[in-house]
Amino acid sequence: MKLIPFSLKCLLGLLIATGLGQVAQCQTATWNNTGTGAWQEPTNWTWSGATPYPSLPTTTTPVLLNNGGTITVQDTSQSAAAFSINSGTLEVTKASSGGMLTVTGTFYIADAAGSTGSVLLDGAGSVINKTTSGQTMIAARGNGSLTVSNGGKFTTTITTHVGRYAGSNGLLNVKSGGEMAVGTLLMGYQGAATVLVENGGLVKTAGAYVAGYGQDLNRNAGTANVTVTGTGSKWTATSFYVGHSGVGSLVVNDSGVVENSSTAYIGFYNGAEGASPAPIYGTGTATIETGGAWRSTGALSIGTGGSTGTLNVATAGLMQVGAAGAGTITLGAGGAVNIGADPLLADAVPAAPGIISAATLTSTAAGRALTLFHSDVSGGYYLTKTGAAAGAHVALAGGLALNALAGTTTLVAGNTFTGGSSIGGYTGTEARLIINHEGALGSGPVVVKNNGVLEVAGSLAPITLQGLTLEAGSALAFDAHPSGGSSDLVFTLENNLSLVAGETEKITIHVGNAAAITDPELYDWAFLEVGGDITGDVASLFEVVSDLPGMYVFQRDGFLVLGAAVIPEPGRAVLLLAGFMGLGLRRRSARVPWH
Repeated sequence: MKLIPFSLKCLLGLLIATGLGQVAQCQTATWNNTGTGAWQEPTNWTWSGATPYPSLPTTTTPVLLNNGGTITVQDTSQSAAAFSINSGTLEVTKASSGGMLTVTGTFYIADAAGSTGSVLLDGAGSVINKTTSGQTMIAARGNGSLTVSNGGKFTTTITTHVGRYAGSNGLLNVKSGGEMAVGTLLMGYQGAATVLVENGGLVKTAGAYVAGYGQDLNRNAGTANVTVTGTGSKWTATSFYVGHSGVGSLVVNDSGVVENSSTAYIGFYNGAEGASPAPIYGTGTATIETGGAWRSTGALSIGTGGSTGTLNVATAGLMQVGAAGAGTITLGAGGAVNIGADPLLADAVPAAPGIISAATLTSTAAGRALTLFHSDVSGGYYLTKTGAAAGAHVALAGGLALNALAGTTTLVAGNTFTGGSSIGGYTGTEARLIINHEGALGSGPVVVKNNGVLEVAGSLAPITLQGLTLEAGSALAFDAHPSGGSSDLVFTLENNLSLVAGETEKITIHVGNAAAITDPELYDWAFLEVGGDITGDVASLFEVVSDLPGMYVFQRDGFLVLGAAVIPEPGRAVLLLAGFMGLGLRRRSARVPWH
């Protein structure tokens, strides 16, 4: 039998185009100009495979760029069966009408390991249209980039990768009115990806996966960093994952917008428990800041299913979940939400607060925290869907914990969270939590630490707490009851009161509205009732700050009482001295039924 010679280049072209499922002829066009040349110039192409050769590549011709040259497609329409860059640049640009390139099969930038390739798509009317089957890979195995700018448009309904295989490094930059409209976009599948949408760039995808997605026996988990920034910059998707099964970050700032119509995840996983290979758990961080907005029509899950996820909302950034903020944010065992900055970062300082617009923020795991670490001390920040007093309440539920480390925040309505509240404790910053509803602190224990202030706004029904710990340097703030007595408590504790202070740094009680006290010379008011034990010496651990001098705190049975040692005017001193005992006994027997 006679063997028919078969060109290796032809075989390579066939393999590249196989993803198409449509190769009419075994021909490959290889770019031969090491400088810059026009696609439509026939002499820039070297052909291999079956003859006769066409003058230019067509929809049945795989194209290779391997020599470091630059191909220009300007104000002309060209096509290829597949396109692969291992060294060089493709420029589809506009001088008058714009260039167009149609690729019916695979489109690979930096296909080989260690290779370098780039594509520039620039100018209104300039289009790369990737049709039918075959994926797009920006940095398949090497270092690849795609820039879409000034009205240029890249379109495909097929999956697109940025940083596909381990060792790859991909960059996608969509800017200045450029548009990227693709099917599923996978960033850092197993390699590394950077995606920048800026200055009015637009990205439209089905699913968006920032870091990871797939897993295989090599156990390679990718990394990806995505930024959407600037007025008019926008990314729309169905589902959105940050840190799917790799390490991913999303930053939306300077009026940039991300919108997804289905569910969103910060931190996810790939695989099933008990399966082989074991699941890969992702780590995701999303930071919404400086007027940026992420709007998820579906629910948002953070750090669920074994993954780790963190949401930071700062400097008027908006995280909206559900239509008009009617959705739910759920924290898993690895989830965290920070309003302001992330205090766990090195050299962290409080940042201006952002806004969470959701009906409910809850946790399926005990103790996962909403942390307040912001710089607004004006009293004008409220935990509402708008950040203002008139906004709708954001309910805190489940095993969530509340951790106020910096800034002044007001809670406007009742909550059901059980993880407890911690106020203060961060060196150099004051945290003030203002309670505008008797059920605002849920049902967990409350700890007020150094530099922490728990303030009760106005006159509320008694605030019932599971337990209360007041540490050295902590403070309570509330308005005085005009006539005192024991019928109008500020706090009722179901369990214990723990006082942890010393002689040098005490616990401060800020008493407002002291001018309304009707009888300051004989004033005492039970403001806190303890159902359990009181640990600590009440008489020595408190100091009172008030417009009425001489106020102090003492213990009577299971109550903390606010008294006043007021020095009377000289004209009344003799009368008060003569009747002190009788008045004191009569007042206590008539008004304070202690037991």
